[in-house]
Amino acid sequence: MSLDTTKPHVLIVGAGLAGLTLAQCLRKQGVSFEIFDKDDDLITRHGYAIGMHSIIKDLISAFSSDMPPLRESADHLLPLKLEPQICFYGREGPVVGVQNTADTPCLRLNRLHFRKWLATNIPIRLGKKLQNVEEGANAVTVHFEDGTSASGDLLVGADGVNSKVREHMLGRPNSEVLNPIKYACIWGETTLSGEAMERQLSLGHSAYAVSSQNFSYATFVGLNKVNEDFSGDYYWYICWTDEDADKPDHWLQHATKSAKLDHVLKTTESLDPSLREIFSLTPAEGIVSGMPIFRDAVIPSLPSTGRVTMIGDAVHPMTPWRGEGGMHAIRDALNLSKVIESFRNNYPGWSQHALESYHQEILERGRRAVDLSRNAFKNNQEKDSAVVAWGAVAKPMPKEKIILDHYKPRGA
Repeated sequence: MSLDTTKPHVLIVGAGLAGLTLAQCLRKQGVSFEIFDKDDDLITRHGYAIGMHSIIKDLISAFSSDMPPLRESADHLLPLKLEPQICFYGREGPVVGVQNTADTPCLRLNRLHFRKWLATNIPIRLGKKLQNVEEGANAVTVHFEDGTSASGDLLVGADGVNSKVREHMLGRPNSEVLNPIKYACIWGETTLSGEAMERQLSLGHSAYAVSSQNFSYATFVGLNKVNEDFSGDYYWYICWTDEDADKPDHWLQHATKSAKLDHVLKTTESLDPSLREIFSLTPAEGIVSGMPIFRDAVIPSLPSTGRVTMIGDAVHPMTPWRGEGGMHAIRDALNLSKVIESFRNNYPGWSQHALESYHQEILERGRRAVDLSRNAFKNNQEKDSAVVAWGAVAKPMPKEKIILDHYKPRGA
């Protein structure tokens, strides 16, 4: 493929939330780019719902006016007329939470719908698994496992936790950089409807968590999306500290789904029945196979050659415990797009200095985020510590009794 004569021509490896956000920003700015993803489609690995808060206005303003409305495209509660809300149980005192209000604006988006929204009018080159990166004096070239390659002026690694671009930049394998988190987890998925779904929505419209010093574990329950028949697709996990969690022979890697579910039900026997109901409503086939091993990393420095940089989990991989990884990834993309716009008319003269400043900011912000995420469960167990979610301090929440018919569209 011949290169665009506009400088710089940007190569984006990874079409997740961060990569697509950057692509949309560059599309509006008129900056030449190509974006690649190793998967053959956008559906294979899309993840669960994501909370959005402080960057919503910046995100909308950075994109072209031909984008469809965000909330109407991806709000996980639609078509129900409920506001996004997360609640926290288990600590002394009242239930606390965060809800979308004028004072605490936030959204909870179905990740697949959000990713499809981000992909609007973006030509993605799928099935492109990165093999290696080659930097030259006048260009950077990415080589893919299918034998193809592409060249440009600037490469952006948006290729996730196990980033090949990170390995190139640091000159070290990911196995030496990533820090395994000593938490064992069991994940489950189930679809609920009627009164069972109403009880879950009453505990938290979007999600709820249980964390206490009285328990040796923590749980999280989230609504991924509402279906056309007003049933809800839920996911949940229970986790606990385990020094052997990253061992390949950990029992959860090989246990049957029934054995895992039995373990969850036995572990949560002392939990309030309302807070453990979803576990008993999950069939054994709803238990996720294997066990994900979460890893994070604090990267102290990055080389600034002016040719390669990173965004998202590639540069600050973190646990999902605080729900901030996606937010930081999108913030990275927004910030980097401004950097690229600032030096596009002076390329390549200003690129190295501009990327040095960008790296300083992203590494410091990433360090704080990784640390907060790593210690989120411990913090939430402390009775005197503030619980922070979706960019706001959780406040006492009134008890609700949700009736689905009251929140359906008129005529439904």
